[in-house]
Amino acid sequence: MTFTSSHRIALTLVSGAGAIVLPMTSAAAQEVDGGVYVRGGVGITLPSDFDLDGIQAPEGLSPGVAGAPANVDIDLDSDVTLSGAIGYQLPTVLFGAIQPSFELEYTYASPGVDGGSFNGGDQTFGGEVDVQTFTVNYQADIIHSDNQRLTPFFGGGIGIADVDSSVAYFPATATAPTFTVADDDTAFVYQGDIGLRYDVTDAIALDARARYQRVDGVDLERRFIGGGANDFSSDLSGDYETVSFVAGVRYNF
Repeated sequence: MTFTSSHRIALTLVSGAGAIVLPMTSAAAQEVDGGVYVRGGVGITLPSDFDLDGIQAPEGLSPGVAGAPANVDIDLDSDVTLSGAIGYQLPTVLFGAIQPSFELEYTYASPGVDGGSFNGGDQTFGGEVDVQTFTVNYQADIIHSDNQRLTPFFGGGIGIADVDSSVAYFPATATAPTFTVADDDTAFVYQGDIGLRYDVTDAIALDARARYQRVDGVDLERRFIGGGANDFSSDLSGDYETVSFVAGVRYNF
C-alpha cells in the first residue's frame, strides 16, 4: 500500500526529543519514582512503497543494457509489528513537566509484497520484506500532576536495522519468476514516537503509540533467475519508511 510521510515531521520528533536531554544538568529537578522497566507491544505497520534505484550491469545470462536504469518499485502491504524494550526511567522531573527515560528496543515486521514494477513496466510481484531494528531510545513523559495515571509522552531513537528482502517478479510474457531482489543489508534507522500511557497499578501500565520509522540507504542486489540461472543484474539502493500504531504493556520493577 502507499503511504506518503514527511521527513521533516520525523526529524522534528527526534531532534525535539534530543533537545530535552541537553539542559538536564542545569534544570531544577523534582524527585519522583523511577527505575528499571520492560515493555512489549503489538500493532500494525503501514509501510510506504519500497523504491529501489540502480544502474544495470548484467552478467552471465542476465538480460539488460549496461548503464540503463534499474528502478524497482515494490508495493508493500500493511503487517503486524512486534516490539520489546528494556529501559530505565530517571527518578527526576525536569522543569516541573518532563520525566526522561532511556531504553534499548527491538522491533520486527514482515510486510508482504502487494505488487510493483521494474522501470515502470507491467510485472507480477510477490514475496516479503523482513525488517528488524535495534535502537537506543529517549522518551519524555509529560508530568502535569502528582499521582497522575494517564501520561502523554514523546520521544525518538536511533540504531541499526536489518532488512531482508525476499522479492521475486516476472514480466507479463513469463509464467514464473525471472528476477529477484533476494538480498539483505544492515543500515541506519531513526524513529519518532508520540503516545499515551495508563498506569493500572504502580507496577503495570498500558500504552499506545504512533511511530514514524525510516531506514536510510538500504543496498540490495537484483539478480536474473530465469531458466535456472542466478546471475547478477544490478546493485539497488533505497529507503524503507513506515508508520506504525502499537499498543503494549509495561512492567516497572
